[in-house]
Amino acid sequence: MVIAADTTRRTADPRRAVIVNLALNLVAPLALFYGLRAAGVDQWLALVLGAIPPTAHAVHGVIVRRKIDALALFTLSILGLSVVTSFVTGSPRFLLAKDGWMTAIAGVWILATLWRTPFLQQFLLSFTSGETHERFVLSWRDSPTYRHVLRMATVMWGVGLLGDSVVRVVLAYGLPVDQVPLINTLQYFVVYLALEIGTRLYMRRKSVAAKVLAESGQVMLMKGKKK
Repeated sequence: MVIAADTTRRTADPRRAVIVNLALNLVAPLALFYGLRAAGVDQWLALVLGAIPPTAHAVHGVIVRRKIDALALFTLSILGLSVVTSFVTGSPRFLLAKDGWMTAIAGVWILATLWRTPFLQQFLLSFTSGETHERFVLSWRDSPTYRHVLRMATVMWGVGLLGDSVVRVVLAYGLPVDQVPLINTLQYFVVYLALEIGTRLYMRRKSVAAKVLAESGQVMLMKGKKK
């Protein structure tokens, strides 16, 4: 699983960005792998060629931004390392296991953001603008409850991805090679939905929302706008 969102800048159309990321990082590699297998290409080569779309996408992002962030760096590094090492081992299972490594690194990176600004706060700020963006800024600055909730939700994502990474490595070495890419992709959607729904339920509790608004002074601001 690759978290392809760029948390260093705001995007004008986040939904389009998410669709493009899913298409290039999940759908394209899967379609390419099974298309090549149907054409008689061996498993190892099909997996190597299937890594081209996400690699090209990551490189394109670096060229467009003229800056390489930590997430893009680890994505390119793991992709490159797994392909190079696979030339030595010649093992398609080694290539499949890279999804687990990448997910594990993403989980560790997310947990590391707890020391400063948690990943979820970075994500919210990068995909919002105007009053919504300002509300998140004020909540983080003035509400201890909001900071606690964001940190705990970030822990949920980090730990969830670490658990997901273990399952991916086990599946890579335990299942028939041709089954793993499809199962990995389905697993991505299941894990993402579970974490997304769990995060929303945790963060959007009425008691929490009311406390955050009161602590950050936004209750007064909202009352002032109604007058």
